[in-house]
Amino acid sequence: MNRASRLTNQDKAYGYTILELAVVIAILSAIAGIAFPSINRWIALARIDSVKTLLNSAAAECLQGIREGNSPEEIPIKETTVSNATLGSYGYKIKESDKSCASYFVIPTNEDETFMYQLGFKINSLGEIAKIAVPASDSGSLNSCKNWAGINCGVSAEQQAVWDALAKIEKDKKTCNDKFYAWLQNPQKPGSGPMNRWDDVSKSCSLETWAFEGSIQKDEAAYKDAEKAKYGAICGQKTTAEKEKKTTQGPVKIAECGEREFYFCLGDDKGTLEAMNECRAANQEAKCISDRENARTGGYKGKYGPIVGPGRCGEVRWICNGFMFETELEYTTSACSIQTCIEPPKQFYCPFRPEKPECRKVCP
Repeated sequence: MNRASRLTNQDKAYGYTILELAVVIAILSAIAGIAFPSINRWIALARIDSVKTLLNSAAAECLQGIREGNSPEEIPIKETTVSNATLGSYGYKIKESDKSCASYFVIPTNEDETFMYQLGFKINSLGEIAKIAVPASDSGSLNSCKNWAGINCGVSAEQQAVWDALAKIEKDKKTCNDKFYAWLQNPQKPGSGPMNRWDDVSKSCSLETWAFEGSIQKDEAAYKDAEKAKYGAICGQKTTAEKEKKTTQGPVKIAECGEREFYFCLGDDKGTLEAMNECRAANQEAKCISDRENARTGGYKGKYGPIVGPGRCGEVRWICNGFMFETELEYTTSACSIQTCIEPPKQFYCPFRPEKPECRKVCP
């Protein structure tokens, strides 16, 4: 056997030592320790991207509903678009407190989740959408959060306050307009007279709108023309005479106006008993506030209220030297209620005698 043959046989017999195997295993373990977390994160990010796709579909559905004339608060997201069953496979679920088009959010199913984060959107009645997300404690998903929400990834207290204010405006607008159209389209007695609806300029329920039996009129003159056309001039004259009395009463029937019923409040026909009573309560409350202000400017001192009546009539205030305090503590610790006590001289007995300054009781 020659030397080359012997070397080949030695090579064939040669194997790895225990030390070499241990080193290889250690290296493979280190690589796996680096790779596996990265793989898990990639999977999580892919799931988040799938959830974003579902949310975009939901937002499109919401915008379609708004174009059809619906309020964002009234538009639910269809389960065929987004559902807990679908989201569950991605590790998410719908947030119970935010599941209308006005505010729609999904959150991780696992409450202890540190990588996946809460995300969603808000839409107002103008169809303006704001995508929002709350970043997770693990910064590895921060870019994904910013890709969805931009500067709204991590909402500041100031931004949240702005959104809360806008949400309140939307709620007030819905309440105002719902009330107006319920009055206008009342099947038993369609609205007639003036009623406020939402004013988008002032952002308040202050846009006076005239209607005659369920039909909106341009102004008060158009209302009177419509009333005259249906009931005649005599009805209009009698109605005007009742309004000029500035009384609050109803239902009132005027013979010249057929079976029509009137609900007067300080010169206006409010159309319904509910609207009349609301007008009456508002004016009673306004009178309470006015009387209290007159007391403040008129030198009243001490506790004021409560006054029997609606709303702010029941408030209690403390008044002193033109100032008004909401609590008794503020009143008693204010400069205007502090008095200097005159004590009687100690060298002689001085019973209470108002005519003598040294014996006058000044402080309680």
